[in-house]
Amino acid sequence: MSESMELANRAFRVILLGVEDVIGKGGTETLLRQAGLTQYINNYPPSDKEYGGHKPVYMSQINHALYDVYGKRGARAILMRTGRGRAKNAIEENGAFASAIRLATKLLPRRTKVKLSLERVAKEYSEQLSTDVVIEDDGAYLYWIDLHCGNCIDWHSDQPVCYTTVGFIHGLIAWLLEDEDFRVDEVACHAKGDPACKYRITTNV
Repeated sequence: MSESMELANRAFRVILLGVEDVIGKGGTETLLRQAGLTQYINNYPPSDKEYGGHKPVYMSQINHALYDVYGKRGARAILMRTGRGRAKNAIEENGAFASAIRLATKLLPRRTKVKLSLERVAKEYSEQLSTDVVIEDDGAYLYWIDLHCGNCIDWHSDQPVCYTTVGFIHGLIAWLLEDEDFRVDEVACHAKGDPACKYRITTNV
């Protein structure tokens, strides 16, 4: 990932709001100190698509800090909840875009609805988070594939670590379908040495 890449203001704001939803304002302040990101304490980016110097590695620093503060077991659950908080806030911060997706897919079959919605979100997500996300369909499963994931920069692990993205995708699909009869699993991760972070979506159709 290029050092010149940045997160859009709105994208990083959504990440910080997602953390705050789970651990509160005071907890977020502590976490930002732990992550070496004190410049964001009581100073979240504005809700626009401008680029204000927010680096993708900041996402990884926040995730590392969650592990440091809450431990491996606690961090996993918190990261999942944080990801779902990100989805909720992304929908709110991108309200017109989200409403257009729901309207355009309202009458489609369940699997088609999920696939088309993920394709539209992946394009916007890629733009705001300076990455490349592609959606694949192998006939059995849908896959969200992030080629330049910021959540696991400089991580080395024998297991996938991008639980925030699992939570984000889960929260997004739950909002779209208005139910939770599906699964999201990270099946490949940069932290393990895989070429991309890959998430398998079982839509239960």
